[in-house]
Amino acid sequence: MNRQETEKRTQAQAEEAERQSDMWKAKIEKSLKEVQELKDRLKPVEFSSPLWNQYQGAYGDVRENTAFLFCPEDSVPETMKLRRLDQEEKNDYEIIFDNLCENLTHQLSLYDGSYLVMPYLVLLLEKKRRKQDYEWEKKIIQAAGDILSTDIPYCGGGDEKQMPEEIMKSYRTSTALLQEMTREFLDRNRNRLKEEDPEWLIYFCTDLMAVLGDREAAFQMLMGQWEQCPVGCPECGYFDEDMEADGFYDQEQLKKIEPARSVLGKWDGRSYDDTYLWFSNLVHELGVEDEWKIPYYYGIYTCPECGSRGVLIDWMKKTEI
Repeated sequence: MNRQETEKRTQAQAEEAERQSDMWKAKIEKSLKEVQELKDRLKPVEFSSPLWNQYQGAYGDVRENTAFLFCPEDSVPETMKLRRLDQEEKNDYEIIFDNLCENLTHQLSLYDGSYLVMPYLVLLLEKKRRKQDYEWEKKIIQAAGDILSTDIPYCGGGDEKQMPEEIMKSYRTSTALLQEMTREFLDRNRNRLKEEDPEWLIYFCTDLMAVLGDREAAFQMLMGQWEQCPVGCPECGYFDEDMEADGFYDQEQLKKIEPARSVLGKWDGRSYDDTYLWFSNLVHELGVEDEWKIPYYYGIYTCPECGSRGVLIDWMKKTEI
């Protein structure tokens, strides 16, 4: 191929790339217009904004994958998995969503790009909600829960002053609306959730805690996988290495905890003010096998070093890991 032919081919490729870009842009804009009223309320950062270059994820850019979620599933570009060990067969749209989640929750750390993406996750949830697309609704709620569980001080969060106010206002508005939508999802699908894999439900319920209740508790339970309990005594500074290593594996460790009283049957199914109350009852209703651990999380732990006592999950939340 001579130089002239090479230049023509390069120009043709550039023109085709521009045509594809215009096509995707038009489809994204059309998709977002379907939820224009909500978009006006949330005021997310526009995809044309340079702020996307400044606030990113673990692997860099998060704008492209966020935008492509508003394309029809059959028109998104071919995509490689970031989670290379994921052997499940998925289409490119699902891979784009997974890649975005991995970019924002890698190693359960907080990334600035999460603040820009959250309003778009809520817009996407609204689109799926209108279609009563149960599978996608739960995917989005779980992803949002993972993100919110990292928005705590010792994951890099908690200092909102570092972010532009317009971003944080949009983020706060979207997380408040996410809570409403999640409660509505639970009211509508509680019986269907009972049919899910109990092992998956453990993590989904913990993400619900991050969305509806206590982000720091959710983070600790996700990191410890409902098994390990890193806890330090706020009175004497003693760190219980045995609880971190063995936690619920070892009956001897459980003797350090006086379980909280059962509150099963006392939840009205609507109020989410008392995390121990609603979380215990929801997990029980959905049939999560590890529900017996919840009274221990909310029970009284005694420090082996100085004898001080406190609620285990509260002390865990004060323990950086």
